[in-house]
Amino acid sequence: MKTVFIVGNKFKDFSRHDGVITIGEFSDMARTGTFDRLPDGTRLAAGQGVREAEIQAICDQAQHALAERGIDMGPALRRSVRASRLQTHKHRIQNAIISHPVRIDDRCFEAALLLDERSELMADHQTGQHIQGMILIEAARQLFLAVTEEYFIGQTVHDRYYFVINSVDVKFTGFVFPIEATLRYEIVSQDIANPARLRFDTLISVMQGGTCATQIAFSFTAFHASKIEAKEQQQAQALLMRQRQPNPEAVPLPAPVIASHPAGAALAPA
Repeated sequence: MKTVFIVGNKFKDFSRHDGVITIGEFSDMARTGTFDRLPDGTRLAAGQGVREAEIQAICDQAQHALAERGIDMGPALRRSVRASRLQTHKHRIQNAIISHPVRIDDRCFEAALLLDERSELMADHQTGQHIQGMILIEAARQLFLAVTEEYFIGQTVHDRYYFVINSVDVKFTGFVFPIEATLRYEIVSQDIANPARLRFDTLISVMQGGTCATQIAFSFTAFHASKIEAKEQQQAQALLMRQRQPNPEAVPLPAPVIASHPAGAALAPA
């Protein structure tokens, strides 16, 4: 049985490969009732860039034509549940680009990459066939937020938390393409004795086809919001006071650091 992946329209360059179609092409097939490009018995799977409701609507429209040709839509419809806006700290659900994280053991969690091409990181443009590096960094950031919110803060804690990234280190060892990919989250060390201050050192690996293509190490702290908001206010006021001085002492800026890597996306602190 042949598997064909349905990807977002912005991944049209990747859809030139055999076994890949865009959601726009699939929609046109359903509208005209012609599925000649899909051999009988094809198994359809959802790639990156498409959303669940989009695929469901097309399947509902063309269910009889698909059934007549023995095309299996099951894999495309059985996707992991998307992480919530609360877990990922997003206002719009299309900007939540991971699934609800699953606990493997005390220090290991996994989530699927569920990229919606309407997301803020794809709103401007998409170049090439691979997923841009900054999207993978954002997915990893959402994963550490979601894991901490779900498994270490939970519903019983009523204090709002504010997350601060202490450091981030990224290693790209290959491209990630717009089909299924898994993010594996490992806690390297943690300090959770004080509920008002939860500190973690983590390593997130982006896995595709049994290979690790990207590794992102995050060190971060989750504070009670009231505590960090007071510090933030103090620092903002101190900066403005310095800037209001008549002749502030000029402080030279460090030279920019330029890095290159296979994924071709610029690295920047979060």
